[in-house]
Amino acid sequence: MLEAHVHADTSVTLAIVPVPKIADPNDILVRVVCASCNPKDWKMPAGLLKTIANCPNSGDDIAGIVKETGAAVTSCKPGDRVAALHQLGAPFGAYAEFALVKDFVCFKVPDSLSWEAAATIPMAVYVASIALFASLNLCAGPWERVLKETPLLIYGAATGVGSMAVKLAQIANIHPLICVAGSGSGFVAGLVDGSKGDGIFDYRDGGDALVSGIQSMLGGRELEYAFDAVSEESSLANIAKILKPDGGRIALTLPGRTHKLPEGLQVAHVMAGSLWSRLVGHDKDEQLGNLGLEEGGPEFARAITSSVQAMLSEGVLKPQPFTVYERGLNGLETALKALRAGQVHASRCVVRIDDTNR
Repeated sequence: MLEAHVHADTSVTLAIVPVPKIADPNDILVRVVCASCNPKDWKMPAGLLKTIANCPNSGDDIAGIVKETGAAVTSCKPGDRVAALHQLGAPFGAYAEFALVKDFVCFKVPDSLSWEAAATIPMAVYVASIALFASLNLCAGPWERVLKETPLLIYGAATGVGSMAVKLAQIANIHPLICVAGSGSGFVAGLVDGSKGDGIFDYRDGGDALVSGIQSMLGGRELEYAFDAVSEESSLANIAKILKPDGGRIALTLPGRTHKLPEGLQVAHVMAGSLWSRLVGHDKDEQLGNLGLEEGGPEFARAITSSVQAMLSEGVLKPQPFTVYERGLNGLETALKALRAGQVHASRCVVRIDDTNR
């Protein structure tokens, strides 16, 4: 089969490799129709990620057709339309004609959903679910409704994961949402519910204006929950000025900076890899504990998978906006370099595998 390999400088080459084989009872072999790109897809080959092993085929967001299933798979069958999250850092990822995934992170998609739209969902929905329902523990999952007022700050609300967190929070009735975005603020405006007190703040107005505006919106209420989908020094600095200093809970998508936060905060790192196994890690500044899920990753993932499949079937959960990069895997380098340069806003980069020039 044809497979794309991403290199440290974000260049991409194509290779001919064997088609993967079912090796585990829970494996699913998927013929990939579309794949979408995530920032980690260029960061991993560049050596910027501490918790993910390097694999040249770094794609993980898949939409396609089930080709074969392992003996224990009961959730789908050959011929089914599915979307799936490939295990980060493992071989046989999304940037190929066939990919190997586990059944607990693979959900069927309705015929009404395009392949391109389906490919935008897996990474965003699983990472946002870990943040809201495991790390912050706002409720068990999107099938529950939160009945009391629960202010939640989502920093980076226009990003793929951040905007999905906004969508899931709406479904779970988590309000008011305090959304921080930049050029994607207009996109976020279409996701929030002003009648329930949701608000949007532009970080480009400056840290002082941002903090003051959020504090004014809170009106004296304490902010106990924050999800930082950006996890840069500036976002952490602003959140630290707003979040309840003693017992406030924050979920981060990047490790390595928690030493800059007040000691009284409960900090969790949101790592998609914890869906497959418990993660541990260290760096010179911090011990990377609580990397997503302490235990029970596959069980958590199965519950989310079932819920996502139902929400898509019912039309409750909407896919992400996307831009198709032409020429299939031949256009992957352009897409990943656009991500690396910060040129992609409030949209997902998608490639159609069958458009690849052989």
